[in-house]
Amino acid sequence: MHGLTTTLFFAAAASFVYADTNDWVNVNYVLKQAGSSGSSNTADSQKSIISSAGSTAKSGPWSVTDKGSVKPPSGNLRDYLSWAPYHWPDCNWCTSGTNHLANPSRGDDGDDGSDDDDSDDDTTGTDPYEDGGDDDGGSELFVRLDPGYSLSFPKQKRAVFGTHKRIQKWKAALAEGQPPISTGSDKAAKPQNQPRVNARQDGVVDGLPSPTIPVGVSEPAIPPTQSSSSVGTMMGTPAPAEAPAKTQSKRSSCTPSPTKSLAPSATWTTCPYVVRDGKVNPDVRTLPDSPAAVHMTESVLYNSIAYVLQKSSTASKNAAEFIDTFFISSKTGMTPNMSYGQLVRGPGKDHQIGTFTGVLDLRGLVKVVNGIQLLKAANSPDWTSARDQAMTTWTKSYISWLETSDLGKEVASKANNHLTFYVNQLAAAKLYVGDTQGATTAVKNYFNNQFKDQVAASGEQPFEASRTRPFHYRCFNLEAMITNAKIGDQLGQNFWTAKSKYGATIQNALDYVMGVDPGSEDISDIFPHVAAVAAAYGDPKGKYAAFLQKHDSDYKSEPFWFYDQTAALPNSPAASSKSNKRSDIMARSAAVADEPSDVEAHAAGAAFGSFSLAKPIPFSCPSIFNNASTAELDDNVYVTCEQVRSYYEILPRDMNTTLLVG
Repeated sequence: MHGLTTTLFFAAAASFVYADTNDWVNVNYVLKQAGSSGSSNTADSQKSIISSAGSTAKSGPWSVTDKGSVKPPSGNLRDYLSWAPYHWPDCNWCTSGTNHLANPSRGDDGDDGSDDDDSDDDTTGTDPYEDGGDDDGGSELFVRLDPGYSLSFPKQKRAVFGTHKRIQKWKAALAEGQPPISTGSDKAAKPQNQPRVNARQDGVVDGLPSPTIPVGVSEPAIPPTQSSSSVGTMMGTPAPAEAPAKTQSKRSSCTPSPTKSLAPSATWTTCPYVVRDGKVNPDVRTLPDSPAAVHMTESVLYNSIAYVLQKSSTASKNAAEFIDTFFISSKTGMTPNMSYGQLVRGPGKDHQIGTFTGVLDLRGLVKVVNGIQLLKAANSPDWTSARDQAMTTWTKSYISWLETSDLGKEVASKANNHLTFYVNQLAAAKLYVGDTQGATTAVKNYFNNQFKDQVAASGEQPFEASRTRPFHYRCFNLEAMITNAKIGDQLGQNFWTAKSKYGATIQNALDYVMGVDPGSEDISDIFPHVAAVAAAYGDPKGKYAAFLQKHDSDYKSEPFWFYDQTAALPNSPAASSKSNKRSDIMARSAAVADEPSDVEAHAAGAAFGSFSLAKPIPFSCPSIFNNASTAELDDNVYVTCEQVRSYYEILPRDMNTTLLVG
């Protein structure tokens, strides 16, 4: 099989992957778009999906068994395995010599792991290691925030909102008829004067970076400091012998020096690993499981839609085969767990199991379920009853793992994007096995609980703004929030009007991000979300369309445009307004739409226009702090209530609107 290639192929060709955002497209909507009955408004995006179905399929099928000689701690190649991307070996050898942290033979062009492109994440292009597979990510530590900071410093504003390289890569690949795979050579510009990362040995961080302030708003200054040291790694690990060893920490103890060259597997269990914030350890890219999951899930959805739209037998066979190979084949199918996802290497039993962040790696399961539902609705001859039964059995086992395993329960206890994406998976999986009540409950519980603390009155997302790539993480969590609302919509529910305890909706969160200068981050992260919010809430003043036209004039030819139509969201406010022309929902939607159309100058607080309530809601600590003094945002990355408080309370200085929330 073409997709079951060697590890070296993935290391060279698929280290960074472009992919659609996690998404759900209404099944009945796709059926209605088939043949000549489809809307001409989405004709170009349909063509793109059909073309992408064929081009992505050329690299399939995929399997987690394609790891070569590298095996997870279980020894079972069918167990999914990925490594935490921001973790680096930190050997303090007892004698001098060459080790993991110093390679005299390395040229100046060696990869130091600096990657400002999407992991994690999301990842979510989407690096397979987004945010702690993260791509949606990896672990991120924080710098101290001066408690006395103010907003009196001169405002800073970029003349141009950054580039969106991933959209360009996708278009270029599409034009050439090739799968949209990036080589990772087009990294985003590296921010200057990035604050030093500081953390205590016990893993409790010292503080937070200052909040990212919306365009047109003064921001606090952080004194420039030296960035973390950049030290290369070696794929092979010779024994110390040639040059003085370099270490990153001063310790009284040391690791016994090996007397001969260490095999990679010995390296991974000999040296302790430490977090280097924002630096992707290049050797994580040699494991193919994460990029395989990204490519497989996207190709399944593309090919399933292509089958419904064109009744293409090839597309139907592709989708069914890819699911079979990755999940249910007795030889190549993945075991239904993520027990070794985002494993942090190092000595001891604690490093023989994955981390809670690894669950994020399989967020694309939503697309797989969506694809299967499309194949079944369109009566695909390739999605046989035997395959359906086998996949149902697999999914039931995975649901059990999500709900009962230590890692699954740990993710379910979080407050940020990891939890939001967890709900994506759980709800989609339950929907597939016929537990519609369980799927509805999963989404409803999210909007009635964790969502309440995820969006401040301004639309800011404090747990995402705390990260070192705040623009990306805001978009990343929006991606998962929107997917939860879309799954709910498929289930006949309206979660689009759900409000946080400060009165904010998904629309307010999107409007806030639209008003934030992304700086060196990739503005294309937000494009699909702008289209989704316009479809769900309406766009009578055309501000969302104007934003997309300005930053991506070909947006109607991109796959997300097909998914993000009001007709695909029958339970959304915009759909309701069409049948109830003067509904209260439409009035709220129009209130936000009446904000300034020049969204470049539109500060995030412009979303305040959607509130018409009596009195401010005072800040209260998010519920995650009810039973603990800290909340873990990523592996060994913590934040306190006081550290996120400013993100809930900060107001743009140039706003004349009084915030009324009640």
